[in-house]
Amino acid sequence: MPKKYLQVGGVATYIQHTGPSTLPNQPPAVEAGEAVVCLHGAGSHSQFFAGVMEALEGRHSVLAFDQPGHGRSGQLDSLGAIDRMAEFTGALCDGLGLNKPVLFGHDMGGAVALELALKRPDRLRALVIGAAGERIDVSDATLEQARRVSEGKERRPFDPSNFSAKTPPEVMKQAFMWGLKTDPRATYGDLLACQAWDAEERLAQLALPTLVVYGEDEHPVVQERASALAEKLPNSELQTIPGAGHALLSEAPSALAEELERFLGGLPA
Repeated sequence: MPKKYLQVGGVATYIQHTGPSTLPNQPPAVEAGEAVVCLHGAGSHSQFFAGVMEALEGRHSVLAFDQPGHGRSGQLDSLGAIDRMAEFTGALCDGLGLNKPVLFGHDMGGAVALELALKRPDRLRALVIGAAGERIDVSDATLEQARRVSEGKERRPFDPSNFSAKTPPEVMKQAFMWGLKTDPRATYGDLLACQAWDAEERLAQLALPTLVVYGEDEHPVVQERASALAEKLPNSELQTIPGAGHALLSEAPSALAEELERFLGGLPA
C-alpha cells in the first residue's frame, strides 16, 4: 500500500491508501468507487486495516491513518477524548479534499465515526461501525491495568478472548506484535476517552446509511451494544462476520471486505 504523511493541525499524520502513489505534498487519488476513511481502535493503528484495504483495492478508494500518538503519527499521547479525535478526523478529511467519504470505524474508531457524523452529517456519505455501539464499556479494572502498563509497572497484556476460537495462533501473534507499535500512554488515554463517551441519547437524529457489523464470536456486551446501536439508528442494518471475534479486522479481512462491498454497492447514487 502507498504511504505518506499529511500535516493535520501541526501533527505529522501517517496515511496508507489504495490506488497509485502520489507526490509527497499531494493527497491520494480517490477515483475508484467510494472514498472510505478507516478509523482504528483503542491502542491500535492503520496497519490493522491492511487486509481489508487489499481486498477492496481497485474497487474503492480506501484510506487509513494513525491518530496522533498512535503507530507512526506524531505526538506522544492520545488526544484523550472522542470528540477531539472526531475533530481531528474531520480536519484530515478536509485536508485530503474528500467529498462525502464513508467512515469505517472499528472499536474506538466506531465511536469517533459516530461522533463526527453527529457533528457534520451533511459532509459524510455513510458509516460502517465495526465491533462498537452507542457507548463503549471499559471496566475500572481494565483502566487500572492500562495505567500500570503506561507507567511501566506491568507488562502489556494479551487477551485471547478478543479472538474467535477458530482463529489461528499466527494471526493472534501478528495482531499482538502490531499492537506494540503504539505507546501504552496513548492506549491509556484512548481507554479514558472511551469510558467517558456516550452517544445513546443523540442517535435518533442520525439518518446516514449505516452498516453495523461484528464477529459472530464477539464479546456478548459488544454484541449487545452493537445491536442496540442498529436499533436506534433510523437507517441502519446489522450483520455478523463468521469465524471472527472482536479482532475481526485481523481474523476475517476478506469476509469483512465482501460485506463492505455489498453495503457500498447498495448506497444511493
